[in-house]
Amino acid sequence: MVKMGKTQFAAASVLSVLLLGGLSACNKTQQTEASDTTQSLAADAGSAMSQAGSAVSDAVNPDTPQDFVTKAANANALEIESSKLALKTSKNKDVLAFAKKMVADHTKAGTAFKTAVAKVKDVTAPAALDDADQKKVDDLKTKTGDDFDKAYISLQKDAHSDAVSLFGNYAKNGTDETLKAFAADTLPTLQSHKDMIDKM
Repeated sequence: MVKMGKTQFAAASVLSVLLLGGLSACNKTQQTEASDTTQSLAADAGSAMSQAGSAVSDAVNPDTPQDFVTKAANANALEIESSKLALKTSKNKDVLAFAKKMVADHTKAGTAFKTAVAKVKDVTAPAALDDADQKKVDDLKTKTGDDFDKAYISLQKDAHSDAVSLFGNYAKNGTDETLKAFAADTLPTLQSHKDMIDKM
């Protein structure tokens, strides 16, 4: 049996502690990485289930004809009113071109909308913007220059994202055939607007 001096014994003890500590830290790192991966996978699965649940909910509980008419009327009016304001306020050529197209396209869509609504019993389109959407227009009126352009673009991105979802869901799951046809016919135009504003 080899005898170790005090110095050799102390060095061996320190080395042993370091090795054990390193292995412990390594194990903890691996456990943390595994935990992070598990949490990430769980979050992804949860997100997918949430989206699937939303799609099922839309199919099982679609907007009533009156709900769709109210939401569609507000969406159309918001996009027209904010775009008319942009034509008066903005100096940005891209914003002006987009706003001009919005007024033209949504005015045309509004005419088709009124024709469709007139054929549906027991539904009424609101005569004015609801309070929430009117506040968005009023807030926009307080801005100028680049601040206005940024706020207008942000508003249009949100509005068209909501509109594409609204019209897409009703075109698939709506209960009134006239309004479903209107939603399906209008959806490609809304999608093209969304694609345009998402690039700005």
